[in-house]
Amino acid sequence: MSTVWNEGYFTDVAYTYGYYREINPVFQRFCLLLRGFAAPDAAQQQHCELGFGQGVSINIHAAASPDSFVGTDFNPAHAAHANQLAAISGSGARLFDDSFEQLLARTDLPQFDSISLHGIWTWVSRDNQKIIAEFARRHLKPGGLLYISYNCFPGWSPAYPLRQLFALHDRFIPGATGAVQRVEAAMKFSEGLLAAQPNYLKAVPHLPERLKKIMEQNRHYLAHEYFNREWNCMYFTDVVDALSPAKLDFACTAAPLDAVESVNLSPDAQTFLGSIGHPILREQARDYFVNQQFRKDLYVRGPIRLPPVLRHQQLLQTRFVLQQHAADVPLKVAAAAGEATLQEAVYRPVLDALASNQYAPKTLRELVAALPALQEVQVLEALTVLVGTSAAAPCQSEAAARQVHKRCDALNRHLIERAQFSNDVEVLASPVLGGGVPVRRFQQLFLLARAQGRKNAQEWAQHAWRIIEAQGQRIIKEGKTLESPDDNLAELTRQANEFAEKGVPLLKALQVA
Repeated sequence: MSTVWNEGYFTDVAYTYGYYREINPVFQRFCLLLRGFAAPDAAQQQHCELGFGQGVSINIHAAASPDSFVGTDFNPAHAAHANQLAAISGSGARLFDDSFEQLLARTDLPQFDSISLHGIWTWVSRDNQKIIAEFARRHLKPGGLLYISYNCFPGWSPAYPLRQLFALHDRFIPGATGAVQRVEAAMKFSEGLLAAQPNYLKAVPHLPERLKKIMEQNRHYLAHEYFNREWNCMYFTDVVDALSPAKLDFACTAAPLDAVESVNLSPDAQTFLGSIGHPILREQARDYFVNQQFRKDLYVRGPIRLPPVLRHQQLLQTRFVLQQHAADVPLKVAAAAGEATLQEAVYRPVLDALASNQYAPKTLRELVAALPALQEVQVLEALTVLVGTSAAAPCQSEAAARQVHKRCDALNRHLIERAQFSNDVEVLASPVLGGGVPVRRFQQLFLLARAQGRKNAQEWAQHAWRIIEAQGQRIIKEGKTLESPDDNLAELTRQANEFAEKGVPLLKALQVA
């Protein structure tokens, strides 16, 4: 049962165990560099995450980076879980269950090179938003960056009343006792209201489809997403104004695909936006063209534009690595302008080059040298799209990777052992990325079997089947439950063979396997 300390935030169920690459300092620095901004360059950086949820992201980053990390989440159950992971990795991360107000009052905090908050801003009160801005004003270094993500208009405008229906039903008809039951009841109420054809549907005919997609999502996620007392959707310019007292200026989004306008905007839209001289007005106008409903933004306290020559040199030195098997990367990308087909004559050679030498990371300079038929600008745009779609990622330095290898091994060993009983954390720490790489539960079980000396895919599958069979679990394939042991083992064997062929080489390159 939640109590007064929750300040209206939904705490009756724990938050999900998601990982968010946008909080990775390596990824953040790449986003700034891509747009021509200088990033913090201290040798030993200090980072802070506000509202870390279950602490998966901050612990992955603390384990996989030589930097120092501080964070808070005022739910003590979240903080307890996060501190357990920190102790296992030995990262030294300092993780509190302070409210933002309590964190602001602390006198034992350093000046930070970055402060990050993912999915926090529009779910807290206006007073807490002011406290967050004041925290950044006091604790973010000059030149430091702030990452912030939030629900925004105009994309949320048509469906905003849906959230209001959920919250009002939960407030005025509190019949259900459990969190999941409360969510279900509010969803059913809203579904019934729309089925009765209110006039509002004439203005927003796609609302039932939007509700259907919402109803397909994890109920614990929905409880935190829609059932808090505070839910302050904002325009981009509202956030700019709210952060200005902290001396923060908008730099760019933490979405590399936004840098490739051809997949996001029509030629007419590009021309119109290009005619707007003020960068803040241009960014706000862009949200109308892409119908933005969730922003991932980077602000800097005193942004510095890099000279083009220096930006070019730093990009050439940046290392990249694939996170998917090259043959499995689709040559299509879904963006604001619709689905775009990527040029095979450009992307296939880039993917092959990234896959060469057992997927070892490669600098942009090395890739350009290996692809003489392509122009450097083509290679960089291809890498930008591949990073934007999570098929590839920027890397930290080899020296940094060497420093954190043991910590990553310790955390990953715990997570793959935990996969015997749960699929809640489907990410492992990579010293190469300075962050996380997606690894599904069965793949983690195959890694566990491999670590225990089982030599081939058939043995990995048998090991995984013994674990899930003992728990009365069955595999669901194409929406159908596989009932017989033979069918389950056959499917696991298929997955293990595919993992041995495609997954293990990738994870070796990422220093996870």
